Amino acid sequence: MKLKEIQRLLQADLVWGTEEHLEKEIEAACGSDLMSDVLAFGRPGQILLTGLTNAQSVRTADIIGAKALVYVRGKRPEQECLEQAAVKGIPVLSTPRMMYEACGILYSHGLPGVSPLQDTERQADVYGKDAFSHSFEITGRNFSRAGNASTTVKDILEDIGISPAVIRRVAIAAYESEMNVVMYAERAEMTLYLTPNLIYLRLRDKGPGIPDIELAMREGYSTATPEMREMGFGAGMGLPNIRRNADRFEISSEVGKGTNLDIYFDLLPKQEGSA
Repeated sequence: MKLKEIQRLLQADLVWGTEEHLEKEIEAACGSDLMSDVLAFGRPGQILLTGLTNAQSVRTADIIGAKALVYVRGKRPEQECLEQAAVKGIPVLSTPRMMYEACGILYSHGLPGVSPLQDTERQADVYGKDAFSHSFEITGRNFSRAGNASTTVKDILEDIGISPAVIRRVAIAAYESEMNVVMYAERAEMTLYLTPNLIYLRLRDKGPGIPDIELAMREGYSTATPEMREMGFGAGMGLPNIRRNADRFEISSEVGKGTNLDIYFDLLPKQEGSA
């Protein structure tokens, strides 16, 4: 279904974009105000319908490879959203329809939804000491810059020519890791390592730590504040999303000191019959 047909069905205004953008072919749709759910279940080639009008909606759309953003309930995005959408080339529409109605209209006209990601069982190798690396400083509670590190990681991998499927998984894990720091920790350093065999994300934060890692890894468990939930986070999907997208994920934490994340992505095809 072309984006111009979606515009017609939803009686939507084109807030940013061109007639050329409206010729894009859309493969599926995802509707949510919880950006962690979008990261978990979104797909490249879809549109994202949301009522969340801050910058995180555009960053999330970019990370999952969405072809367009549709704001529901007649909402208009913040100027920062439009500026980011223009940079990323993501057309932005606004429909007066409610979320439920908008999704129902598109589904009834043949536009499918998306299915949950499947957990991976692959194991990654240890990164080499001669790996390319790039580090990022992340500051807690700095929501205006939240997502900058992970989008830069995505840009670096795209410039190098990494597979889009791998980039998407790395970007989701990096984004969830970064948002955990912004929401809960004082600061952190995230480092991207890249070898011919693997991508490794290393994060070391200074913060309150996690008292019960097993509990924190359960989908739906959250200690998010109302402010965090207003931004579309806090659904208890952050750490599970990282684990779901990584080939290997290691986490350790000390209460009162901070949390360490080691996230690995294999760049070599799995040998047939290997464990």
